[in-house]
Amino acid sequence: MRGDQLAALISPHVSDNLCIRVVPFHAGLLPPMAMRAFALSVPARSVVVFVKSAAKGLTHDHVTPLRRIGARIGLDSIDTPLDEIDFDLFDFHIAASLAGQAALEERLALLGKSGVPVELLHHHHDPRLALPRDAKDRPFRCGYVGEPQNAIIPLSIAQEVECVYVSYARDFARSLERIAELTLHYGVRPLALSPATGLRQFKPFTKGFTAAACAANILVNREADDAVALLGDDYPFLVPAIDPTSVIEGFNEAKKSHGGAVWREGLDRMRALRELVTPPALAVRMQDIVRAIAP
Repeated sequence: MRGDQLAALISPHVSDNLCIRVVPFHAGLLPPMAMRAFALSVPARSVVVFVKSAAKGLTHDHVTPLRRIGARIGLDSIDTPLDEIDFDLFDFHIAASLAGQAALEERLALLGKSGVPVELLHHHHDPRLALPRDAKDRPFRCGYVGEPQNAIIPLSIAQEVECVYVSYARDFARSLERIAELTLHYGVRPLALSPATGLRQFKPFTKGFTAAACAANILVNREADDAVALLGDDYPFLVPAIDPTSVIEGFNEAKKSHGGAVWREGLDRMRALRELVTPPALAVRMQDIVRAIAP
């Protein structure tokens, strides 16, 4: 999503002097020699951004050819644990969340690198997800989109929370119609930890942006990264803690409010959230990032 999809979304909306190109690359699989060939194919002083999968296994030998042509090298780490990032390799960072941006800035300051820029680019929803035409008339339907083991769903409401299993892109493609029918997306999850290392991950608010794309509300715990910051402390469907009683009460309140004034207030917040990741908005943000990094 942060590679081909993002490039396709923003390319029609950027100025003519900005050329966006996506190149398949995985540092753990390709030798530094592969980067030499790439460096010869791009203009001098280009801005090169590695997404998290491409950066796994990245070394100084990989980036040396880029430095020779004066490229500015960045990392879009998304939710990579900070302890897994080699901060000496990058001239700047792109964060996919406000929480991640703050954590990156704090870590860079501790490393004596507080001058290294950390730019914010919110994580868009899947562009194949179209706004339902009958969004105002849909009945209440709650669902969790993702891997069920990552959600905290109290037993007493489990039968009312549909689980739409999504782990890979192919799962999402098969589930588009079901996702678009949800009027309340379920987003109650614990703080994210890397399954491999147990290290803290800072997750983008993609579940919120996905719900917003569907003209739906989201039931989400306050501890979720960016939930309060983006929706507001008084968003009506924030649960106060990851506590079964609080979650059950929050769910029942959301169900009871469906279609009413409180529900519509929530949808107003979600519309504002959706505006943050429209293709034109993302294009403006990307242009601002490039100008800041390579004026």
